[in-house]
Amino acid sequence: MQKISISDSTTDNKNKGSIFDRVIRVITGSIAPAIPLLAGAGMGKVILLILTMSGILTETNQTYQILNLIFDTGYFFMPVFVAFSAAKVFKTDQYLGAFMGLVTVHPIWMDLIKAAKPVNFIGLSVQLIKYSGTLITAILSVWIMSYIYKGVKKVTPGMIKVFMEPMLTMLITAPLIFLVIGPISNIISEAIATGSMWLFNNVGIIAIPVLAAIYPWLVSVGIHKALSPISIQLVATQGFDPIIRVVALCSNISQAAASLAVGLKTKDKKLKSLALSSSATAYLGGITEPALFGVNLPLKKPMYGVMIGSAIAGLVAGFLKLKAFIYVTPAILSLPMWVSKTENFVLQAVLVMIVASVATFIATWMIGFEDPVQESENKEIIIKGEKHKLCSPVEGKLENLSSVNDPTFSSGVMGKGVAIVPTKGTIVAPANGVVTAVFETKHAIGLHLDNDADVLIHIGIDTVELKGEGFKQLVQKGQKISIGDKLIEFDLGRLKSEGYDPTVIMIITNSADFLEVLNVPKLENTDVNNNSGVMVLV
Repeated sequence: MQKISISDSTTDNKNKGSIFDRVIRVITGSIAPAIPLLAGAGMGKVILLILTMSGILTETNQTYQILNLIFDTGYFFMPVFVAFSAAKVFKTDQYLGAFMGLVTVHPIWMDLIKAAKPVNFIGLSVQLIKYSGTLITAILSVWIMSYIYKGVKKVTPGMIKVFMEPMLTMLITAPLIFLVIGPISNIISEAIATGSMWLFNNVGIIAIPVLAAIYPWLVSVGIHKALSPISIQLVATQGFDPIIRVVALCSNISQAAASLAVGLKTKDKKLKSLALSSSATAYLGGITEPALFGVNLPLKKPMYGVMIGSAIAGLVAGFLKLKAFIYVTPAILSLPMWVSKTENFVLQAVLVMIVASVATFIATWMIGFEDPVQESENKEIIIKGEKHKLCSPVEGKLENLSSVNDPTFSSGVMGKGVAIVPTKGTIVAPANGVVTAVFETKHAIGLHLDNDADVLIHIGIDTVELKGEGFKQLVQKGQKISIGDKLIEFDLGRLKSEGYDPTVIMIITNSADFLEVLNVPKLENTDVNNNSGVMVLV
């Protein structure tokens, strides 16, 4: 298969929108790729804690020390992971970004902090701040570095660029981190932590249920991601998060319970299957997107049940002073997140889960919803979270990406996606956005969508060999598109008659920028049209 690359002409598009939207994109793009790593390392540390509490291991045991080293790496080097991702967001050198994160956790710097003696750089006092486990310093440092790097590239002679550009960038940015960026970021971090703890200690009994009630709607528009740094910062500085993860627990379990109520009450077979499976996914792993975008939000009324149940559970959680000790998605399988060396809130967390389940289930059952069974026995559940939805780019039968007869796609190395065996030869836009890449062979097209997804739509396997014959390109690079707009027409009959596999593949090439890229459950091997939601971005 011909190598395909999509240009970075999406930069201008990403710089558009309100300041708030741009800040959310920066936070999401910088932190989201590292969250699975942090969650895994956090759960590892909790399991290690349980092993020591049960007497299986001791802290002086070398096995314990090696395991602790492994899992502690995730949080100790958090600035490096975040800086590396932030560099991609700011379109600058990712290795220089990682370098700026590493500077702040270098052993010599850690020794200086431990010695607690005054440190000066060119006569200026340097504040001894511990940056391991922080986020804001890494993001701000790389942001400023991106401008410094651009300036350095403009003035550096070509014959010495290979070493002069990185050296000058290091020489200018790193001292700024220790002298200016770090101290300012530390003030912001401490203000966030102090404000959050004040909220918890003084009005937590009110603030937590209120936030829990609106949290499902924050998730539905993606704003909840802006709360992740607060949670991670609290865990890093205070040792626990008594607010954001608690609110997430109330919301996650309420989404699961509402979906369960729908599944048990509906008479529509497809909705029942979708709702029950989505409920199980939310209960066990805390992945609520199938329940939210596939069931509760489309039916609307179950969302009121979610709000009621979340608020009641939040009230109980605030009263119990529930605390999470690691950053991970709250659910049944992550119950150890509520345990520390000195405190155990597992029973309280289970009680909150029970309250959220019962309250939400009853509220959803009583409020009811419009059961779609009378409209059509075979009707799809269409995702209506427009900002998060990607529709099918072609009519046909939906398949799992792993079934594609091309390892470049099926392995997922290019990103997550879906495959559609087409029944018509028309490719349409899966969502609103802009065309970022077109090809002379017209067998593929690159898009940047308004939901920040970079999408590659590829028609057929090895169809590049046709050199554009049988394909008609209907749009140009840089052209704005709306969902359903025609992009490419192709001769389906010709592809089949000449022995080509006509499968259309849609890939999210920047899958790592999202917490999850989910295929709509229970739609594999089913017929889809251009209105069918086939993927959800989280």
